[in-house]
Amino acid sequence: MKFMIIFWGIFLFFFCVPFPIFIYMMTEDLATEPRNSLAVSYGYLGFSLLIWLYILAFFVNNLFIKTFKQKNTIHSILRNGIPREAKVIRYQLLKYIPKTNMNVIQIVLSFPNLRNTMIEHEMMFHDSKPQEKRFDAGNTVKVLLNPDVSQEPYFILNDQKVGFNTSGMILRTAFIILLIAYIIGLYYYFYMRESFDFGWRFLTFMHPIIFSGFMTLIYVLVFQLIVGKFFKNKNEERILFGGRNAEAHILSVSETGVTINDQPQIMFQVSFKDFRGNEHIATYKKIVSLLNLSSVPKTGTIEIMYDENDPGKIMIPKIF
Repeated sequence: MKFMIIFWGIFLFFFCVPFPIFIYMMTEDLATEPRNSLAVSYGYLGFSLLIWLYILAFFVNNLFIKTFKQKNTIHSILRNGIPREAKVIRYQLLKYIPKTNMNVIQIVLSFPNLRNTMIEHEMMFHDSKPQEKRFDAGNTVKVLLNPDVSQEPYFILNDQKVGFNTSGMILRTAFIILLIAYIIGLYYYFYMRESFDFGWRFLTFMHPIIFSGFMTLIYVLVFQLIVGKFFKNKNEERILFGGRNAEAHILSVSETGVTINDQPQIMFQVSFKDFRGNEHIATYKKIVSLLNLSSVPKTGTIEIMYDENDPGKIMIPKIF
């Protein structure tokens, strides 16, 4: 995973920083006359500033603001969280770190959610006291649920410590400083090189000031799309931690035609009654491994969880 992050980081850096500048320098002749009218050039300038401000805001938000918000949320859960006893039903050691005597572990916990519905949740973290074997299968641990399911995290361990990774924060700060320096340097260098007392009238869409920002913006938007669509379904997690359970009748099961890594997306259509006795019909889509495709139930009943404020939103925690 670390290798992939480094690879895509270098890939992103190349296509967003040196590539647009190199292409421009190789293909464009240095113009000593204005390329555009004053209005068009200021339009390009404004467009470029909007792009770079959005990119800067994106990184500041993801690297700092979200981190501080999450820390504040954890402090709030420690003060006002709803206590639960959680049973460890599966334990897996991923890595041992001799330098700090820590285990990187993955466990599955079973505990009642905010509506007292039993749920299972998988989590990965660093165990700072591996000698105590607190998270061996069969043990119970205390957790605190976040009363507000609109905020992450949805729960924490009762004795969870809150703090910042100093080296990580230094790297984040250095990245933002370098990004700001790059943006300022880009404008300054090309203005001094190409303005010729005509102001910003040298700007075109393929100019590095704009195209470099445009390429970075594409990667930012693709990143948001991939993370939001394929890696983390917040709506499902909110239902898991704050929803109610019900027994639903399977009306139909079909493939949607969408595949991810050759794995098909399955759509379930079910009917169920909520805790008030009202009947609902809802659909749920899930990517299913080809190995598990034959195990997908197609008739009968299945346990679902639903949002009591919007019963049309459901999830199936245990499909197989």
